[in-house]
Amino acid sequence: MSNIQVTLPDGSVQTVAAGTRPLDIARKISPRLADAAIVARVNGQLFDLTRPMDEDAKLEILTPKNPETLEVYRHSTAHLLAAAVLELFPGTRLGIGPPTDNGFFYDFERSQPFSSEELEALERRMWELQAKDLPYERVMTPKEEGLRRYRELGEPMKVELIEEKADPIFSEYTLGPDFIDFCRGPHVPSTGKLKAFKLLSVAGAYWKGDEHNQQLQRIYGTAFFTKKELEDYLNQLEEAKKRDHRKLGQELDLFSIQELAGPGLIFFHPKGGMVRKILEDWMRDEYLKRGYSLVYTPHVARYELWKTSGHANYYAKDMFARMELEDAEYQLKPMNCPFHVLIFADRMHSYRELPVRLGELGTVYRYERSGVMHGLLRVRGFTQDDAHIFCTPEQVEDEVVNCLQFA
Repeated sequence: MSNIQVTLPDGSVQTVAAGTRPLDIARKISPRLADAAIVARVNGQLFDLTRPMDEDAKLEILTPKNPETLEVYRHSTAHLLAAAVLELFPGTRLGIGPPTDNGFFYDFERSQPFSSEELEALERRMWELQAKDLPYERVMTPKEEGLRRYRELGEPMKVELIEEKADPIFSEYTLGPDFIDFCRGPHVPSTGKLKAFKLLSVAGAYWKGDEHNQQLQRIYGTAFFTKKELEDYLNQLEEAKKRDHRKLGQELDLFSIQELAGPGLIFFHPKGGMVRKILEDWMRDEYLKRGYSLVYTPHVARYELWKTSGHANYYAKDMFARMELEDAEYQLKPMNCPFHVLIFADRMHSYRELPVRLGELGTVYRYERSGVMHGLLRVRGFTQDDAHIFCTPEQVEDEVVNCLQFA
């Protein structure tokens, strides 16, 4: 068997047999390093610790001190969740299971909703699998063979993903004797590496985020390297619940969302209206102080305008349905931009007038999907502080600096 040259971060070079794994080199350097290792970086790419190296490489062993390892750790925990779901609820179909900024989720198609008791049972099963120290093993599979197997397993979403994204030979990861998932990886070496995780909630989702596709159940969880980090995060969530603006909005009688009117549409009550007036008065005063002119524009316009602006081509799925009126089709505005351009273009301007700064607290409407709306933070109708500046190229730098100072 031929040898390869492995260059370490300190510049030293080790000559090892082709097929040597990053984990083998970590053990040679230090048992402590091998124990702490999560993943490797090989020639700039994240790499399983147990994946053989077949060519000369620059190698870095990554531990929890490296920020990118937490994403790998959480992705591996999502696979652990999926394995537990298939064990406890056979016949459940798998969607996707990515890491997130705060943890991970996995989407499942199942006729019965997951109950809170089932969520607890799933977490217990995850800990049982964790204790078995099951390896995450990378398997390379020809595309046609993989498609045949996932069809036999009754996993149509995996079939769709493989058809769209898989190379002619693609990677899968096993976890124990019965679980396999189409995945690019990398993953931690084994479930024993996963020391602190918690399932949090279940929510509805659509396959690929498209409401025309089947509805799925999304199980959210979080994972950290230590129990202390996990406990701190869970405490933070509890404190955040006490300060949730939806809870406070109701308790302080500031705003409501009315079922009869529809989701994502906000009703400001008298107290909320006063808060809003104070903010809006301040904002308009700041506009005037900084050389902006105030404008007001309509809530609807002919659909032809949105074709001209490009929104009809590139933003149509996020716009409300068109309205057929006697003279033309009309559209609720998702943006103020075309309206401000029309105001500027309404007459000729001398270069001496520039910059022209137009500011508006403009109400817009966007068709947010039901699964992403959240109190006042993600809605279907909102009023935004919006401005557009028309200037010469030479004025751009100053205007950008002024905008940043304004913000």
